[in-house]
Amino acid sequence: MDPLSAVSEELTEIDGQIADIFRALSNGFQKLEKIKDSNRQSWQLEELTDKMRDCKRLIKEFDREVKNMERINDPNTSRMLNEKKQSMIELLCRSKS
Repeated sequence: MDPLSAVSEELTEIDGQIADIFRALSNGFQKLEKIKDSNRQSWQLEELTDKMRDCKRLIKEFDREVKNMERINDPNTSRMLNEKKQSMIELLCRSKS
């Protein structure tokens, strides 16, 4: 069982959406490297930027949900959720570079 699903369905859903966006970003950046036409490159970059914005919004939503649950979670669960959030942020930052 996924440790996140034991904590909250909402967090599991947000985490799944974020994972989907990270896959789309990875594929999108791979496609970008192969595009020769500058107009298509520009369009692809706009698409990727929109996905990154969505991801940032979802990470903030994840963080809000974690903070709402802090009072009912034990310290280990809170630590795990904060580490999960940090790994999402790091992955998003790596996507930008």
